[in-house]
Amino acid sequence: MAESEIKVMLVDDHAVVRAGYRMLLEMQDGYRVVCEVETGEAAIAAYETVQPHVVIMDLNLPGGSGIEATRKILILDPNAKILIFSIHAEAIYLSRAFEAGALGYLCKSSSPSQMIEAVQAILDHGHYRDPNVPQVNDHGLNAIRDPIQWLSAREFEIFQLLGRGYASREISEALSVSPKTVSNSLVIIKDKLAIGSTAELVKIASRISEEAPPR
Repeated sequence: MAESEIKVMLVDDHAVVRAGYRMLLEMQDGYRVVCEVETGEAAIAAYETVQPHVVIMDLNLPGGSGIEATRKILILDPNAKILIFSIHAEAIYLSRAFEAGALGYLCKSSSPSQMIEAVQAILDHGHYRDPNVPQVNDHGLNAIRDPIQWLSAREFEIFQLLGRGYASREISEALSVSPKTVSNSLVIIKDKLAIGSTAELVKIASRISEEAPPR
């Protein structure tokens, strides 16, 4: 990286967590946090003005997700470098993040040195994958999670928000899609996962969400 200063945008809904990121990054020579925001929408709005070299993006954000924000930032700037930094250590989340265009994925359980390693790898080589997250494959997920890998990116977004307690109307607003799109997607998701009712789908989505380690 030839730039004398590496500009970083932090996207996380916890001020204390952002403060920790900032302290860690600015202890390194040449790193400067130029923007902190709490939501994906705020990140999208600020990106063009701030023009960071790297965006460090949480996956679970109020009103949407880091995956959706990643997708929208890359529409603004196809060369955007985004590192997803998440509580989820499951292969399916890594897969969805990369499908959305993120260049790196790091778990929040990783060491501080791995954060610097991940950011630098994205800047130097364009890619970083947390070595503790397994690859997605037919044998790497349990019986409940295995079919989830066949959900489309949009279906997975809806499934994830459903597990976080969002109602259909709230999902519609969070993803900027029509209620009919959400309704149709729920039918498709139930079919792909061989689930008979929305109530059962909510229960499974919630259980998978709850199994994620605490922040």
